[in-house]
Amino acid sequence: FEIDGEHYLAIANCRIGTSLDGASVIYRWNGAFFAEFQRIQTDGAQDWEHLEINGEHYLAVANRADSCQLQVYSAIYHWNGSFFAEVQHITTSGAQDWEHFEI
Repeated sequence: FEIDGEHYLAIANCRIGTSLDGASVIYRWNGAFFAEFQRIQTDGAQDWEHLEINGEHYLAVANRADSCQLQVYSAIYHWNGSFFAEVQHITTSGAQDWEHFEI
């Protein structure tokens, strides 16, 4: 996805070793390769979805589970001009995907 001419890539890390708890990573293109930009704590992350609403940029992560249960929080992050800050968490159970659509 792109914000203000900068290209980003969000990677959903589902498992770190044997644990579902870990960090997913957002990368930014530096002209030669995608370099690590921001780490976000996730719980069995399955998917990231970029949304643009009224010119504002958001990322939503679908967290599938933590090490103990399927019911966890998935989260929505807002681009504040410097990084993605969490603005909302939504209780999900075994979430695997987000889809943004307009009606």
